[in-house]
Formats: sequence, structure tokens, C-alpha cells
Amino acid sequence: MTAASPAPGAGAVSRADNTLSNATIHGPTVQAGSISGGVHFHHTPLGPPTPWQVRPVPASFTDRTEDLEALTAWIRSRSPYVRVVAVHGPPGVGKSTLAQRLLDELRDEYPGGQLYVDLQGYDRAGPARLDEALGQLLRSLYGGDLPAGAHERAAWWRSVTAERSRLPVAVLVDNAVHADQVRALLPGGREHLVVVTSRMPLTDLGRDGALHHHLQPFSPAAAQEYLAAVAGEQRVADDRRAAHAIASLGAGLPLSLALAGTVLASHPDRSLAELATALTHRRQQVLASPHGLTPFGVAMHSSLNEAYWGLPRPSARIFRGMGHLFLYDVDAAVTAAVCGLPLEEADDELAVLARAGLLIAVGEDAARGVVYGFHDEVRAYARQRAVAEATDGELDEQTRRALDFYLATITAAEYLLTPTHRPLARDYRFEPAGPAPFTGTDGAGAWLHAQSENLLPAVRAAAAAGLPRTCWQLVHALWAYLRLVHDHTLWFEAHQLGLAAARECGDRLAEQEMLNTWGVGLRGDNKFEAAVERFQQVLQIARADGDRRGEAQALHEIGASYLAADRLDAARGPLEDGRALRHALGAEATDPHEQRTFARAVALSDTALGQVAIGLGDADGAISRLTSARRTLVEIQDAFDAARALAWLGRAHALSGDHHAAEREGQQAVAECTATRSPRWTARSLELLGRTLQEAGQGTQARDAFERSLVIYTSVNSRDAERVRHQLLALS
Repeated sequence: MTAASPAPGAGAVSRADNTLSNATIHGPTVQAGSISGGVHFHHTPLGPPTPWQVRPVPASFTDRTEDLEALTAWIRSRSPYVRVVAVHGPPGVGKSTLAQRLLDELRDEYPGGQLYVDLQGYDRAGPARLDEALGQLLRSLYGGDLPAGAHERAAWWRSVTAERSRLPVAVLVDNAVHADQVRALLPGGREHLVVVTSRMPLTDLGRDGALHHHLQPFSPAAAQEYLAAVAGEQRVADDRRAAHAIASLGAGLPLSLALAGTVLASHPDRSLAELATALTHRRQQVLASPHGLTPFGVAMHSSLNEAYWGLPRPSARIFRGMGHLFLYDVDAAVTAAVCGLPLEEADDELAVLARAGLLIAVGEDAARGVVYGFHDEVRAYARQRAVAEATDGELDEQTRRALDFYLATITAAEYLLTPTHRPLARDYRFEPAGPAPFTGTDGAGAWLHAQSENLLPAVRAAAAAGLPRTCWQLVHALWAYLRLVHDHTLWFEAHQLGLAAARECGDRLAEQEMLNTWGVGLRGDNKFEAAVERFQQVLQIARADGDRRGEAQALHEIGASYLAADRLDAARGPLEDGRALRHALGAEATDPHEQRTFARAVALSDTALGQVAIGLGDADGAISRLTSARRTLVEIQDAFDAARALAWLGRAHALSGDHHAAEREGQQAVAECTATRSPRWTARSLELLGRTLQEAGQGTQARDAFERSLVIYTSVNSRDAERVRHQLLALS
């Protein structure tokens, strides 16, 4: 490399002349004066980062030395297959914390990351569904579309993890209730570790080679040591007798002791003797109640009662109010909406509950701020208090406030991410007063991803609460999120509920929209006949109601479904009819937003018709359609769809024999798709470019494009990856 002198007036800027020969370049670009030899550009995979999802070990972690030594020794002594450790014990005994500490100890031995899934086995709503749990795990390692159904997801999960045996992962499966749940989540390949927590021993996991470990409560000495770690060593040392009483009343359960410790920490002037007396009184109250609790349950409820009744009354109301809701986790924004608080005050109140040991700070998210969760025993207690203390209509109002918050915020994200999505009415009883907790498309997408565990529960809660309008409106607003994640299990269940809700309301337009976006999901899951059936229902309703926009959309979607199924002759007619109707509607529109919407719709129809023409060997027709589509999409600044049209235009020019234009357009399409941050379409544009290069006799360059495509598809869509593998074999 030689550095030249700066040009006159250029200041300190220098110019470098680079010569590369027979080099391998990692990264998106290289700038060089001259290049010779076999220079290879390797695409950086666009999949998720290495996951480290297990919560940090609390600073108060105490004892458990023998447990950890036994478990780590067993894990390290096993054969190189999937190791399964099943930890069981009563609620509050510290199973999850022990698992966290174990995985922290073994972190360097599992460089593929640490995954976490909560099976919610003891939740009031019942355990988490396997397809949802598998979807959560798959999204942690795999950035693409997810099939519907637990069986297919389990197969994909095993395939994804088998490919990562060189980078084994550790998985913490919390709150399991039976062995079949866990068995479906076991990874494929070798070297991985699964740690399971449950209240009862999952003996049937023995045939999977699991080690069963019964976690016992703290010994009296360990209980006092833990209490000292939470409340302060000096306070415990000053009154060992009272500390022993508190440890005994807590039955050696870390959660019960932690609650007692936080009471002491928040009241520095309160003596241990006073707390021991109070806990004794709480214990007598619990024993006198008709709960029928075990001794461990008595200890837990005594500590929970002391922590709860020591809260300021506004904080107690927030605790029980947020605990009874459908939410998996909470943050300041939803708490403010539900409880009618300013955002900063809601943030402060959640921090108060965390300091009291009634909430767990599970992490800080850029889109949501600090996110809090409930221990399952604490959530159950909060729900009991909510039912016992709520005034008439209070719980229903809080549910509606939470649902209105999600409806308004998801709708705000929808408007940013999919501005041409057909707008439908929103019915709020408590519309949030403040702005959405994000700005711009990136913020909207990040918020939706961060709320992923709460979205389907919101739809279910609206259906269960007898709020059909809220239910279908939530599903309609979720279109933006579904386009981002392609989670077909979420897609199908949400639409099943949304369609039933729209029909209950007698809202024909809402019914159309539910059927239409359900059909899009079915097509994305390769269920083409079912998709066409939904779109034909839309077409029937739209024509009966004189809804020309709905009719045009249905015709386009029917044609697009036939195109996806490679039924080109069946695709052409509906696409032509839909395009003609879209063009007419655009010509009649006077509102600039509507004009843009219909211009884009016509361009999308032309893009699909261009693909049909390519498949039928009509190069001139394809070039005409795709050139027009590309021009329109560039003009209206739809970068994503403009890039897609360009990728197909390159294929149309290849069909015409103009390989120079085809390669130039294909390369540009790859760059544009990459810039739009769409892994799937980056891979697709590379695949189309590979075909063009192959047809032009550039075998080495074609192989490079296919290989780069395959790297992305492997973490995006297994069906597409398999197709590219076949193309690479054919190239060989």
C-alpha cells in the first residue's frame, strides 16, 4: 500500500492505492485501486446475536456449594450427548436461582449462548403452549419464518441446534410440570445442556438420561447467612436469637427469607425481634384461614403478608392491580396507563415493589426501560389480594385500561411500519393520553419485539373479557408485527380469535381484514389452498358490499397465492383484474395518501405479473411490468418493494439475453435489499443473482452468490435454504 500526498486544498485527507491479489475479504465492502486473482467476499450472517438470556445471579446467593459441585461434576462426566439436569423442590426454595448460578459457572463451556424459557406450569392460565415455547427458543437462534405447530417447530429446533454442536448451548427450562413438555424442547446434536426446574420430580425424564436433583431448603446456619446477606451482617450478628426465629419462620425458603430481609432493609430502625414477632402473628393468621397450605406455603404466605401489608397503600394497589393482569411482564408505560399515573411516578412505584421483593427486575430494554417480572408464587398472591380487595368493576377497568394501552400503542407502531395498511376504526374506553413510547420505525419495531411475550396474551384477554371489538382491532393492528416476525402460530391463533370477534360484532369490513391477513399468513406457511379459500371469502364479501378496494386486494392475493404455488396460468387472471381495479381506484382518488396507496398497490401487482411473465418465458412483458413497478416504487420512496422489483427486473433481462444489464441490476438489488435490513430478501436477491450469473457462464461468481444466500437462509428459512442447496448441487 502506498500513500499519496493530499490534493491541494484537501487538508490532512490522504489517498491510499491498494493492490489485492488472491485475497479473502470478510465484510461488506472493500476499496482498492486494483484487484486481481480470486478475491472472495463473505457475507456476514444476519441472524440473531449470541443469546445470553439467563438472569444474573443475585449478589445474595448463599450456600449451595455441595449442590453446585455435584451438578457440575455430573455434567462434566457425561458422554458428549445432550445433558439434562432436573432440579425439583417446593416453591420458593431457590430452584431457578441455583440453575442460574450453575449456568454462570459453566458459561465458558457453552459458547453458543444461554437460553431461557418459562413454561409457566403453575400460572392461573395454565402452562405455556409448546409451540409458543419452541417459538421463543427458535427466535433466539434463528432469525427467519417459523412454521405453525409444535411438531414441526420441535423438528426445526432440533435441526437448528444440531447445526450448532460446535457451539453448544445451555437452556434453562423453568417451571415445567411434566416430562413431555421438556422432551419436546430437547436440542438436537451433541454437547448441549438443559437444566429444568419443577416442583415435583419429573421421573419420566430418566429415560432421557436426566439427573434428578432434589433441592432442599436452607439449613438453619445457611438461612441465617442468607438473611445476613439480604438484611445486613451486623443486624443479624446483634440478635442471633431473633435471626434464628426468622429463619425458622421462613422454613429455610430463600424467597421467604428474601422477603423478610427486604422488610428489614427498607426499615433500618426496625429490630429483628420486632420482625420475628410480626411474622409469628402473620403465621397465626394464615393458619387460622381456610387455605389448607403446606408448612412451606404457610411460611411463604406469612412473609408475603408482612411484605404486602407493609407497603404504602398506593403501592399495594399497583402491586395487586398489575399482578392480576394478563401480562407476562410489566414496565412503567403500561403501569402508568393501567393505574392512571405519570410515567415517572409509575417507574418509581415499580422500583418500590422491587425493593420490597415483590417484583423482579428482569432487565433493562432500550424500548421499554426497566422490565419487571413476578415470581409465580408472588403473582398468585397478588391475584388473591386483587380479588379480595377490589371494588366493584375495578378489575374489569384495569383489564380494559391495559388492553386500550396495547391497542393504542400497537396501532401507533402499525401506522409507522405499515402506513398503507387499510385503516380501520379503533374503539377506546381509556385511550392513553401520552405519546407512544417510541418514535420512528426503528423504535416501533424494537418496542413490538420487546413486547413479544405480551401480544398474544392481550388478544386472548380481550376475547376472554367479552370485548370483541378490542379483540379484532388488536389483531388488525398486529399486522405490522406479524410481517416482521412471520410467527405463524401467533398469526393463526390471533386471526382465529379476531375473525370470531369480527363476526360477533357483525363488522363485515373487519371480517374481510381478518380473512385477508390470515390468508397472507397461510400463504407464507405454504398452505396455498387454504390461503386461496380465505381470499375467495374476502372477494365474496367485498363484492356483496360494493367494496372495490377490498375486491382489488382479494384478487391480487388470490393471484399472488397461485404464483407462490407456481400455478402461473391460474395466477395471471386474478392479478390482471386486481391491477385494473387498483389503477381505476387510483385514478379516482383525490387524497394524496390514497393516491400513493393505490400507486403502490398497482406497482405490487405489476411486480407479481412480471414474475408470472418470467415464468412463462415472456421477457418483454416482464421487463415492461417490472420497469414500471420499479419506477413507481422509487418515486414513492418504498425502498423495500423497489429493491424486490429490481431483483426480478434483473431476472427479466437475463431471460432476454441482456446479461450485462441483468448482472448490474442483480448486484444493485442485493445492495438495496441489504440496506433495507431484510435478511430474507437479501438472501433471495443473492439467489436470483446466482441464477443470472450461472446462465451467463460465470460459475465461480454464481457459486459465491448461492453460498452467500445459503448462509443467510440457514438462519432465516429452512425451506429456502434447501432450495439453494439443490441449486449449488446442480451447479457442481
